[in-house]
Order: sequence, then C-alpha cells, then structure tokens
Amino acid sequence: MIKINRGQFCFFLLVTLLIVSDTVSSSEKTDLPKPQHILGWVEPMRLEPWGLKMRARLDTGANTSSMSARDTQFFKKGNKDWVRFILDFRTDKDKPHRTIEIERPVLRTLKIKRHNGISQERPVITMDICIANEVRNVEFNLIDRRALNYPILLGRKALAGFALVDSGQAYLGKADCGHVKKKKKKSDPLGEPVISE
Repeated sequence: MIKINRGQFCFFLLVTLLIVSDTVSSSEKTDLPKPQHILGWVEPMRLEPWGLKMRARLDTGANTSSMSARDTQFFKKGNKDWVRFILDFRTDKDKPHRTIEIERPVLRTLKIKRHNGISQERPVITMDICIANEVRNVEFNLIDRRALNYPILLGRKALAGFALVDSGQAYLGKADCGHVKKKKKKSDPLGEPVISE
C-alpha cells in the first residue's frame, strides 16, 4: 500500500485543481479574430459591382477613406439626397485614364480638417470594393484627387480589423473577387479566330 502524507496530498490536490480550472477557463475563451491580411502601402482594388480595377493608397495616418470625384452634382431621389460624380482612374501607371459616372445616396456630410488647418465639408457615400480578394463595404468622402497619384485612399476605419499595412511593401494582395481575366483570341493563319484554352 502506498502511503501519502498530508503535504503530498495537498500538493496533488492543488495541481489537479489548477489543471481543471485552466481547462475550464480555456474552454470559455471567445473565438480569436480571424488573421488579418498584410497589405502594402499601395494595393490593387476593384470597384464593385463593375469590377473596375485601380490602385489604392493605404494610409493609416488618415482616419477616413477618400474617393476622387469631379463634376459633383447633388440631387433628390425620392426624399433622399444623392450625388452624381465622375471618377477618373488608371488601371496601371502606364495605361490611359478611364472615367465612370457614379450615382450614390449621400449618407452625411463630413467636416475634414486639411493639412493647412482649414476645414472642408465633403459628402460621404458607401461603395463595395474588392481588396485582398474580399468584398468590403467602405465609406468614402468625395474630393477631387486628380492631382494625386491614386484615386482611392483607404484610411484606418476601412482597414481596422481587416488588414495590417507594411509601409515598406506594395502590391502584396490581389483583387480578383471572382472576376475572371478575359482571354485574348488568337487567329490562325487562315484568319479564323482560335480561342486559347
């Protein structure tokens, strides 16, 4: 028969209680958030639902996101305020500019304090974008960004809980979101089109 003294019994009881309490507390822990994407300071994105590909600047120094807008016109649709504007963008640095006219309901007007200290009122809209192969709904304030390199600036609110930004890198993510690149048709010597597989 094994003899256990009082000190050994207390030690084994304490260890057992610690193991059981750790198991119980770990089973009550909430789910950890899903891993965040690591993105560079410039990333490809698509404007949904059209799938228009463009480059976006990711700026953790900006709280809100901005979208380039020119020829802005406000109007009423039903009893809601709407805005119509032209977005100019490039798919790549060396490609020509493209434009699209967009109409969206105005969520609110936002007062943005600019670098020179002067505040400016801007309309705020929401748009779906594809970034890092995920579609996200983002609030954008509208401002003419044609003089800047990127038509879209994604700020902290759009990135929070979704992505970490590596400021020394660019183009770490993709923006496919189900969009399939169209294959170019090749012609055979007789002029008959041949579709590549």
